[in-house]
Amino acid sequence: MLKEYSISDILALPSQHIPDYAGTFEGTEDPEIEWAHRHSFFSLVWFTEGTGFYVIDFEEHEIKPDRVFFVSPKQIHNWDYSENSKGYILTIDNTLGEELCLNYTFPYLDINGKAKDILSKIFPDLIENFQNRNNIIIDIRYIYQLCERFAKRNQIKYYATNPSILAFKKLVSENHAQLHPIEWYADKLHLSVEELNFLCKEYSGTTAKQYLLDIKLTEAKRLLLYSDHNVNEIAFRLGFEDSSYFSRIFKKKTSLTPSDFLKKYRKTEGKVL
Repeated sequence: MLKEYSISDILALPSQHIPDYAGTFEGTEDPEIEWAHRHSFFSLVWFTEGTGFYVIDFEEHEIKPDRVFFVSPKQIHNWDYSENSKGYILTIDNTLGEELCLNYTFPYLDINGKAKDILSKIFPDLIENFQNRNNIIIDIRYIYQLCERFAKRNQIKYYATNPSILAFKKLVSENHAQLHPIEWYADKLHLSVEELNFLCKEYSGTTAKQYLLDIKLTEAKRLLLYSDHNVNEIAFRLGFEDSSYFSRIFKKKTSLTPSDFLKKYRKTEGKVL
């Protein structure tokens, strides 16, 4: 079973509930954790210096200066970074993160210009507020809104502020075992199919049907690596009555068969990051 960590686990304070944390990357101790894992919280990491890679839900992204990474609860991830890496870390527990609508479709932003200058001033102040045990919700909200505005100006798709898209994702997550038609989801959301498609294209760049399939295939990857279910069982669990159809769709989207995917990623599980 894939290990899931809370903020207190990451900070080696497992007996305490910690709603948020802010610190420098180089000043935050890297805990002893499993190679790939999940968090029960939202995290934002801004690398100001360093190189390496960050894997989020099996997609590898390069670590480089002025790249800000966003990870949501339940996403599988790991990283490998150079010793000279520096930057800032911000973590927010799931409840507060949901209230602030911190879900994003993009895994990172390459920040620059005025936005970078503002972040450079905000983060030291945020860390000071955190260390002085002041409420940092206003600071958190401002940082994410700044990143959101930057994404909009640079035409990066996001769905952080759209409640219908968030509700759609939640419906899909709660109904993995049944492959409902798009009409079913639209009805539950009190939308027409056309409205749901428009919102998905606007905020995620894909149709509702494609978005639904992408979520299910990400869950399939997680189940393949971190459960005892075979391909047939996983296909059935995700609502695919025909496992051969599931395998064809999986290969079309990932360029790998389910068995090839297993071989590729299980080979690296022993790597220490």
